[in-house]
Amino acid sequence: MGTYFGSYALFLAAAISTHALVGYTLGSALYDAPRAGLLGGVVADADFLLPATLEWPLVHRGITHSAVAVGVLAAVVAARSRATGGALGAGYVSHLVIDATTPMGIPLAYPVVTERIGVSLGGHSPTATAVLWACCLGWLSCRGRLPVGRAVGE
Repeated sequence: MGTYFGSYALFLAAAISTHALVGYTLGSALYDAPRAGLLGGVVADADFLLPATLEWPLVHRGITHSAVAVGVLAAVVAARSRATGGALGAGYVSHLVIDATTPMGIPLAYPVVTERIGVSLGGHSPTATAVLWACCLGWLSCRGRLPVGRAVGE
């Protein structure tokens, strides 16, 4: 988890907003669909909305953190719009990559294999978070794609 002033809520806010920003940036860069990328960046954490009484695979970093979930969701959306599906998929994959750099890892090959994979690189540490934000904001700024000052829907 790293150190976020000892607050789990602050850690979650930083993690979710980082996933959103990375997804937004990828959606913008790869498909000109930043909002779809943003949604893809955070949708894996929809599992936080499930009741805590549920068991595997309906837990945090369960089925929503697998390649099957990415593929199904991106394919369904891509059937309507390839760019939107691609941006959503890119954002979703970025979420899994970031989470795979933490000690908890992700069950990427679920349901074939339930073992979590990952490498402990401090993916949600304050330092990694700052680097991701700097890279994303720098890229968006250089491309004139920062959403600051824009009206909703522009």
